[in-house]
Amino acid sequence: MSDDYLEPGPQGDLDELLGDAEPVTGEDEDSIEGVVDSDEARELRDAASEGTRQVHPSSPEATEYRTFDVEGPIECVEPRVHAFGAHLLFSQPETSQNGHPGSLSPYDAIVSQYEPSIADDVGSFVFGDELWEINPDKTKYWSGGIAAPMRPYETFNEYQIAVRAQDGLGERKASFQFRPSLPDARTADGERIGSMPEDLPYGLRVQANSSNLEPDEVIPLLRRLAEELDISTHYFREECVHEHSNAYQMEMYLRLDRGAGEQHVAGQGAVLDQLALFGSNNRGKGEYKWDNEKVVGHRNAVALDESTWKKLTEKPNGVGKLVKYYHPEFARSEETSSADDPLSDPKLELQWSKDYSDRASVPWSEEGAFDVEALRTELDESLVNVLLWAGLPTRADPRVYTADHYFEATESERDLDLVDNKMPSVREGEEQQAVAHFARGDATESERSVLAALTDGGDGAGVDELAELSDTSRSTVYRAAEKFDDLVEVANAKMSFEDSLIREKFQDLLNTFEDVTDWVVGGVRQLASAETEMIDQDSALARWARRHGISITESVDGMVVDLGGQPLSRVELVKLIRAGVDAAEDTGSMAYRKFISGEFSWTEKEKGRRTGQRPINRNGDVLFSSKLPR
Repeated sequence: MSDDYLEPGPQGDLDELLGDAEPVTGEDEDSIEGVVDSDEARELRDAASEGTRQVHPSSPEATEYRTFDVEGPIECVEPRVHAFGAHLLFSQPETSQNGHPGSLSPYDAIVSQYEPSIADDVGSFVFGDELWEINPDKTKYWSGGIAAPMRPYETFNEYQIAVRAQDGLGERKASFQFRPSLPDARTADGERIGSMPEDLPYGLRVQANSSNLEPDEVIPLLRRLAEELDISTHYFREECVHEHSNAYQMEMYLRLDRGAGEQHVAGQGAVLDQLALFGSNNRGKGEYKWDNEKVVGHRNAVALDESTWKKLTEKPNGVGKLVKYYHPEFARSEETSSADDPLSDPKLELQWSKDYSDRASVPWSEEGAFDVEALRTELDESLVNVLLWAGLPTRADPRVYTADHYFEATESERDLDLVDNKMPSVREGEEQQAVAHFARGDATESERSVLAALTDGGDGAGVDELAELSDTSRSTVYRAAEKFDDLVEVANAKMSFEDSLIREKFQDLLNTFEDVTDWVVGGVRQLASAETEMIDQDSALARWARRHGISITESVDGMVVDLGGQPLSRVELVKLIRAGVDAAEDTGSMAYRKFISGEFSWTEKEKGRRTGQRPINRNGDVLFSSKLPR
C-alpha cells in the first residue's frame, strides 16, 4: 500500500472508466431592444434569449409541458452519488506532541482495538435506521512504509476496515484505511516521504472509499464505527477535521428506461454523439469510446475538459467530466429483460474525470473555495443539463426513470442553472465540418475551380468532363478529390458529392458570394490582423467565419464583417451574430472589442442588402429594432 499522503490513487484513463463500476443492485455494472412585429418578436426572443425559460413537464405523469423561470429553484429528478473517495485528516487542535500540534492518540486507538476477529466481535450495528456490518473479506492490516521513531517496531502498521449495509445487496458500503499522520515523515531507511507535507500535525489519516453514500454521511458513519470499536468519537468531531482533508473522486448516476436511453443518449446522433462532436470542434481535449457489441450503449462514454464544459454551460467549471452510459457486464437482452429487474435498464452517470481536469483533489470544506459541496452541485447540475440537452424530462417521470435499490427516481426542488443546448445536431455538425473546406487556405485556385464546377451542375460528371468544365487537368481533378475528401468521392472515374444534403449545403454557401469567382480566386478573405496572436486560423472566431462563409477584415475602428450574400431572416441573423460574439469572446479581449464595434453587412430576406450596420452594443448584446442604426 502507498504511503502517499492525501494524494489520490492511480487514475485510469477512459478505458478504466468504461470498465466495471461498483454495482448498485447486486451485480457488477456499471437581450433584444426596439419594437418588431409580434410573431417575429416572439421568434427573436426565442433566438436571442439567455436561456431563462425552458420547457419541462408540469408533473411526473404529465404529457403537457409548461414553461418556468430557471433563475429560481425548480423541481428536478434527483441523481444519487454512486462512488466517492476522500482523504481525511483528523488532528486534535487542543493537544500537542514533541512541539507539534495534535497527537497519535487516535491512531493508537485503532491499533489497540483492532483484532482479526473484529467482524465477529462487533456484529451488526445501526446507522441511519439501517443495520450495518463489518465485511471480513475486506478488513485487514499490513506493514506500512512510514518509520516509527521511539516505537518498539520499525514501521507503522496500516489498517483497513470495510463496512456494508445489511440490505440484501451490500452495495451501500465504505472502506476506511487508517494511517498515522506525523511531521517530517520518513521511510525506515531515513528518506523523506515527499508526498507527505513536512509540517503535518500528529493525528490520524483516513482514506475513505464509499459506494451509494452521500459525502456528508461518510464521517458520521466513521464515528458510528468508532463507537462500536469502543474508540472515542472525540477524535472525529468536526473541529478535528484538518484543512488538508480533501476529496479525489465523485460520481453521480440515475437509471433510464432502455428505450429512452437508446433514443436520446446512446443512439446515433443522440446526446453522447453531440457532446463528442462539440468537443472535437472546439479548443480543448476529450475522448469518446463506445462498446455496442452486446447491446446498444453497453459501455459508452464521452470525456470533456473543463474549458469545453464552460462553453456548454456558460459558466466556469471546476472539473472536467465524463458522461457514461452503461449496462451491467452481463447485459440483459431485450428478450430476457424483465419489468421487475431494474438491471434491464441502463445507468446514466456523470463522473469527475481527473484525466481531463487541472485539479486532482478538492478541499473537504472551505468557505469561498471549490470544495466537496460545490463539486457535488456541479455534477448534479451538469447531469440534469445533459438530460435537458438529450430531450429527456428533467422531472422524475416514472415512464423515463427507473428506480433501483439506491436510486429512488424521485425529485427535489433545487437551484440549478439550466441552459439551452448549444450543440448542433450531429448531421448539421458533419455538414459544417465538410463545407468548412471552402475556406481552407491550402486549396489552390484550380482545385477550388473543380469543386465550383462540380457544384454548378457537374455532380456525377466524369473526370475528363470536370477537367473541361473547370478548365483544369485530370490530375487537378484528382488532387481536388483528395483535398476535399470529406466532401466528395470518386468512383468509376466519376466525381460526386458524398450525398445530396452536402451538395445543397455547399451550394448555399457558394450562393453567399455575389460572384463565385470571389471564392475560386481567393477563397474567403483571411482574417487580417497586425496582432497575429489575437486572431489566428485556429481561433474560435476564425472557425466561426469559416463555418458560415463570413469575411472579416480589419478597419481603423474595428472589424468589417460581411455575412455573405445568402438571404437571412431576422431570427437567423440574431443567431449568427450572437454566435460570432461568443466566438470573439472566446478568442480574446482584443478580438471581442473589435468585433462588437465592427461594421456588418448582410442580405436580409425581403429587405435586400444591408451594409455599414452596427448591430452590437458595447455590452455585446445584439440589437435588433425595426431599423438598425446606420
